Amino acid sequence: MEALQKSMQNTPPKASSHVMWWGTLGTVRPFPNFNSEKDARDIQTALESKDRDMNTLVRILTNRNNAQRQSIAESYHNLTQKELCPALKKALSGGPEQLMLGLMMTPSQFDAHRLRQTMEGIGTDEESLLAVLCTKSPQQLKDATIAYKQEFGRYLENDLISETSKDFTKLVLAILKKEELNSKEMVDDQLIDQDVKVSVLPQSPKLPPESSFN
Repeated sequence: MEALQKSMQNTPPKASSHVMWWGTLGTVRPFPNFNSEKDARDIQTALESKDRDMNTLVRILTNRNNAQRQSIAESYHNLTQKELCPALKKALSGGPEQLMLGLMMTPSQFDAHRLRQTMEGIGTDEESLLAVLCTKSPQQLKDATIAYKQEFGRYLENDLISETSKDFTKLVLAILKKEELNSKEMVDDQLIDQDVKVSVLPQSPKLPPESSFN
């Protein structure tokens, strides 16, 4: 899973940047001579083959960066009039399905699923929750918050309040409001206290989760 996370990160900032977020240090570079239409055709052939050509799927999707994978998905739709992720889910199962679906997520979708995982089940995995929140830039946190609502029909801030307690709740909410800190404005502790005490808003109906993240 850690390797998958690294493959989905954005391109590193230029060397002249004064601030470098660990969440932007990707390991997969753009594939040279990239042809999304050819990749889409090869993936279609692999999925339609009798034994499901996993070698082709792995070779293509693990050697393209995230932007290129999204371009492949668009070309696949233009070619077949079908969405790539449902096609992968239908053709694969188990570990291969989990890997391929994970690779096809945008970085913000991937972060949203990781955040949800930390709060599922009995108790919250506080260490993993902090690992996600603390390694993201303000914009990445904003994108993950939007993706969280789109993926699960739930509000991230509400879930953080309901699934954490006391001082830890204040900490994660302050991190989530990192954009305010980044602009040199102090986070109002009283407002955070108010957020923690306020009743959690009714959640929207939960969307069917990706089976690979159950």
